[in-house]
Amino acid sequence: MHIGLTGPVDLSPLRPALDCEAPPIPSGPSTGWLARTWLDQGHRVTVFAMSDVVTSRAMLGSGRLRLVVTPMRPSHRARDLFRYERRQLAAALREHPTDVVSAHWTYEYALAAIASGRPAFVTARDTPLRYAWEMRTAYRWVRHTQALPAVHRATALSANSPYTAQHLRRCLGARRPIEVIPNGVRTDALPVSSAPPPGDTPVFAAALQGWGPMKNTKALLRAFALVRTQIRRARLLLLGSDHGSGGPAQAWAADRELTAGVEFAGQLPHAAMLQRLAAEAHMLVHPSRLESFSMICAEAMGMGLPVVAGRRSGAVPWVVADAGLLVDIDRPSQIAEAMIALARDDERRMALGAAGRDRVREQFSLNEIARAYTDWFRTAERRAS
Repeated sequence: MHIGLTGPVDLSPLRPALDCEAPPIPSGPSTGWLARTWLDQGHRVTVFAMSDVVTSRAMLGSGRLRLVVTPMRPSHRARDLFRYERRQLAAALREHPTDVVSAHWTYEYALAAIASGRPAFVTARDTPLRYAWEMRTAYRWVRHTQALPAVHRATALSANSPYTAQHLRRCLGARRPIEVIPNGVRTDALPVSSAPPPGDTPVFAAALQGWGPMKNTKALLRAFALVRTQIRRARLLLLGSDHGSGGPAQAWAADRELTAGVEFAGQLPHAAMLQRLAAEAHMLVHPSRLESFSMICAEAMGMGLPVVAGRRSGAVPWVVADAGLLVDIDRPSQIAEAMIALARDDERRMALGAAGRDRVREQFSLNEIARAYTDWFRTAERRAS
């Protein structure tokens, strides 16, 4: 099968097969490895991307992998709902036809795929109106309204969790079938949890991208201060953007004297972040209020780490299932109680970690997720014919 993939793409997994320099393009989690897995499974793949450093359409690569890059304005794209970008991308999709187009996220890439006239398989990787409501910026409202026509005009529609699918039905009025295909985890590449027994020095870890109400780091810092009243030598490893030394998380914590035992490690390359989690952490604490899937929870589970997370945090309860403790993440005392309970119960912590490893390998393995996509493409095309 010749698969066209469009959306924000991390090109790192594709560079060895691409064998040439590519301009910078918007990056997104999962999509690059999905394309790489399709290649490994014998398919042809053409990635359609945008860049604000090119002025005309460019095609790179050869053989079974091609990269087509179209121009993107450096700013003010939302003023006309990405009209210029959508037209450029749709023209490229028509000029370089593929059997199907797999469009990720329900915004400008999806609308371009639909406008191209090619079979457009749109994957929702977030909950558009909920995110717009939570972020409450003009840009988000404008950008996320693109999801309405994308959801209703796509050839076929998928979502990365039952929670996301429910949002598309309830809030965007989707009445068509929605295939649930989770984000894929590279189970064969995950490091194995190797932290020494916690004893009286347990290490709790969190990996959160961005500082603000949705990520809810404030509740975690308050919870960890409560943990330290019971386990004096406990450590908290904070990873992710805005959580580094001198960043907003540390500044907020310092103003409230909540930095004791906290390492503000900040943003690391993905592989390095996973290595630190595997080598040091005894559990992942994920206080986020809203996730359409939560890759970090799935990856931590795949490494054998139990998870403490929110019982009402979007798709998180579905991802975690019986591999952790679900609490009210708006109550630091509940987060702290769960952290202390797992730190002090080796048998339970190990049992939850084993359950997480099994769940990820059975439900979220990237090889199987890539096959689920191609099965979906074939089935939906048969229905349409």
